[in-house]
Amino acid sequence: MIDGTTKLLGVLGWPVEHSMSPVMHNAAIDAAGVNACYVPVPCPPESLGDVVAGLRGMGFLGANVTIPHKQAVIEHLDGLSEESRFTGSVNTLYWEGDRLMGTSTDAAGAVLNLREAGIELDGKKVALLGTGGAARALAFVLARGSCAGTGGGGKTFTLPELTILGRDQAKAERLTQDAATGSTAGEAIRAGLLSDFASLGSGADIVINCTSVGMTPDVDGCPIDPAFLEPRHVVYDIVYRPRETVLLREAKAKGCPTVEGIGMLVHQGAASFRTWFGRNPDTGVMFSALGTFGYR
Repeated sequence: MIDGTTKLLGVLGWPVEHSMSPVMHNAAIDAAGVNACYVPVPCPPESLGDVVAGLRGMGFLGANVTIPHKQAVIEHLDGLSEESRFTGSVNTLYWEGDRLMGTSTDAAGAVLNLREAGIELDGKKVALLGTGGAARALAFVLARGSCAGTGGGGKTFTLPELTILGRDQAKAERLTQDAATGSTAGEAIRAGLLSDFASLGSGADIVINCTSVGMTPDVDGCPIDPAFLEPRHVVYDIVYRPRETVLLREAKAKGCPTVEGIGMLVHQGAASFRTWFGRNPDTGVMFSALGTFGYR
C-alpha cells in the first residue's frame, strides 16, 4: 500500500530502464514490512543537478546512483563518506541530519558476497585485477581490513599481502600508493600489470577481477592468462553479465573454487538498505526477485 507516509527511494541513471535494483529493493522492502517504494529515476546527465534537488524537495529517504553519474553526483552533495572521498565515486545517497551524503557500498557487497560463499579474507593474500572505480573501492576496504563504514558490518580482517594488477603500470602504482595510506595489510601492497599475473599474482590465495573484461557484450575476454591459475586459487569475478564469464569458466576447468558477481549486486544493495533503514534485508528474497526479473 502506498499512502501519505510512504518513504521514497530510487536509482538515478541514464539509461536506467534495465536496472535490476527496483525489483530487488522492492522485494526486500515488502519482506521487511517497511512502508517505502523504490523507483527508477531516468536522469539525463544535463539534468543531474535538478534531479538531486528534486530528491531533496520531495523528501526522498535516499537513492542509489549508477552509470554515468557516480562521479558527477558528488558536486551536488553536502558530504562524502571516507570511502567515497578515496574512490571519487558514489553509489548510495543518504541523510545525516539535514545533509545529503554520498557513499559507496560496492566493496561491502564484494566482501559480504565472498563471506556468504564461505571465503574469509583474514590471513589471505589477494590479487586485485583492475584500477577503476570498483577496484579503488575494493582496494580501500582490503587495505584497511574493514568495510564497517560502508554498510558491511563490523568484522575486520588483515591481509598479509595485496597485489594490484592493471592495464597501466602508472595507474596501478598510483592506486597502490593511495591504498597504502592507512593500510593494515601485513607485508606489502604492490603493483604490476595484468600480464604480470604469473610472477606477481599467482602466489595469491584469492583473485578478484574488478575489470570489465568479459562483460556483456564483449564476453570472450579474460583479464589474465588462465594457464597460471591453480586449484588452490579462489577466483571471484564481480562481473555479473554474463553470469559465468570466461575467467570463471576457465577457473572451474582448473579446479578452482569460484564466486559469481551477482552476489555483489545483491549485497551492495543490502548494504544500501542497512544505510537507509538501519536493519538487515532478506537477501534470499532479493536473489529470488532477480530470478523473477529474468536473471539466471
